[in-house]
Amino acid sequence: MLKASLRVLLVAAAIGASYYSALLARAAYLFEGNTAASVGAAARLVPYNSRYVARLGAWESDRRWAQFHRAIELNPFDSESWIQLGLLTELDRQDPQAAERYYLKAAAVDHMFLPKWTLTNFYFRRQNEHQFFEWANATLKITPYAADPVFAQMWQMTRDAGQIGAAVPQRPRVLLQYAGFLSNSKRFASISPVVQRLVNSVPARDAHAWGRDDLLAGIEDRLLTAGELDAALKVWTSMKRAGWIRATIPDSEHPLTSGDFSFPSYGHGFDWTMADVAGVTIDQLTDLRSLRISLSGEQPERCELLRQYIPVEPGREYELLWVAKAPQITLPSGFAWHVRKAGESACSICSSMVSGDLLDATEGGWHFRAPAGANLCTLILEYARPFGAVRGAGSINLESVSLTRQP
Repeated sequence: MLKASLRVLLVAAAIGASYYSALLARAAYLFEGNTAASVGAAARLVPYNSRYVARLGAWESDRRWAQFHRAIELNPFDSESWIQLGLLTELDRQDPQAAERYYLKAAAVDHMFLPKWTLTNFYFRRQNEHQFFEWANATLKITPYAADPVFAQMWQMTRDAGQIGAAVPQRPRVLLQYAGFLSNSKRFASISPVVQRLVNSVPARDAHAWGRDDLLAGIEDRLLTAGELDAALKVWTSMKRAGWIRATIPDSEHPLTSGDFSFPSYGHGFDWTMADVAGVTIDQLTDLRSLRISLSGEQPERCELLRQYIPVEPGREYELLWVAKAPQITLPSGFAWHVRKAGESACSICSSMVSGDLLDATEGGWHFRAPAGANLCTLILEYARPFGAVRGAGSINLESVSLTRQP
């Protein structure tokens, strides 16, 4: 008899559990429909689910206040309902003090992103600088999203780069995003301290994973393209001292980096940039400490091969020396060095600053005077088909290049 009763109870419990599971599934299905009718039906089926009640409040404008209060009665940890009550209080009832209490309650029961970002926006609207930066910092410490909206608000709140930088946490992902934001918004002078913090917080072995070869490379190139020599040098110096790059730090006395080709070029900033030209192949032979440039004979009649930004002292004389070997190529080879003010094209007046033929041993180097008023130039190796000759074919081994300021 006892066993029979137990079986009946178990069967009844199973039926009840099945019915309850079906009811919950039906309510979840209705809730996902996300219409006033479907959410209302879900809330009637499971009236103790705070999510359903809160969503119903979003649909029933005349009952929002009551529905959100009901939601937090059901679940005091429902931070989104606390936030909604704050928004209703701030925007509809024009009571920012009471709204602040709701927002702070949301942050107290939920330590994730949304309450912190909500308070950041609230204090931004109130122009409460102290509280704004406190919560902006808290937001940036945990945000899983792109942080540009936070940075934009910071710069609208103040133009004090130091104050803003102090509110950006020592979190590599956020520091990298902030460096990109500053670059994109052309706040070039503020970039180098951010990069220094980034490279000092990430081991050199992880540099590639933290943007060295794409994001920071792009920032460095943008600085040089804009002629921002000081900012570019500071970023370059930070990367070098942290072991993120191998190239040397240039200055106006010794402007050239990686002149012996003993390690792979970074390809950005103050290192060699190798052109991608049809009919031209450039191989860096680090074990032989040389650079091999091969022409197929089908390359353009005029093309740029190598380029490097060089910081110079305006109006001062410089000496460029090089060692190049090409037994298969006859003179004139069509290879020559050019120096131009950064940003000037080949058709500009500075294109007249051209060395002798790269393979003419009688040249013994090249002396040139840096353009007046220019502290940043580009050193370029170009090929141009010699007048009256066919396009060259063969390889040149460039073994070393040096550049020094003369007394």
